[in-house]
Amino acid sequence: MLDILRSLLISLLTVTVLLPVVRYALRRISPGRRAAAMPADEYKYIQKQERKLMFFYYFFSCVLAVFCAGGLSLASSIVNMPSGDSLYLLTPNFQAMFAPGLLLGLILAFVPLRLVQKTLLGQEYDMYQTYLQQQEGQNSFKTYVLLLALLLGIAGVVTFFSLRWNLAIASDKLVLTNLLHEERTYNMTDIVSIRHLGKEGEYLIVLNDQTNINTAYLKPVNLDIIALLSQKSGRTVLR
Repeated sequence: MLDILRSLLISLLTVTVLLPVVRYALRRISPGRRAAAMPADEYKYIQKQERKLMFFYYFFSCVLAVFCAGGLSLASSIVNMPSGDSLYLLTPNFQAMFAPGLLLGLILAFVPLRLVQKTLLGQEYDMYQTYLQQQEGQNSFKTYVLLLALLLGIAGVVTFFSLRWNLAIASDKLVLTNLLHEERTYNMTDIVSIRHLGKEGEYLIVLNDQTNINTAYLKPVNLDIIALLSQKSGRTVLR
């Protein structure tokens, strides 16, 4: 839970820092910078309205990030089908999928924000559009669409590779598929240590090539799986 809250906080800080940078770049290249300046009182008022929009954007981002992370976790179980000799197939859980889910949430949040923007601003909507043209130029919307399309493509690639990570456990071997869909097969005797991390279902499995498998990011990890690994590898679970 703390990792998720930390990720949300980092995303908020990232958006808060990057948005003025993007706006400054648009203002530098946009002909809208020559538009007549707004009165000072209207300028301050519309900035308050903009902060309200930022709050709703971040709200939509959080909701969509949680939804996307849960959906990706479910999709990973569907995409990765166990092979015939696999006893267990461990796929990424919600916590592991929260990073790509957050990326998707930050991008997709612009859609509901755009839909409710006129309702949120009410009579100030036209004033806000004037403010945007002054700050970012008349073609800023097209620029945002292109930028979001690029980010959505990047998010799609990240999501595609994140879905491929899984750990298949057979009676005598482990088959680890990494993010690049590269399969590595280990015998049970290749397990160097199994350490309990202090929480139920969370273990750190170390292999002989120094590969670490943290089951805190996999689902489901029950005692039967750990008992099988301990029995076949001859390693005692360390606490």
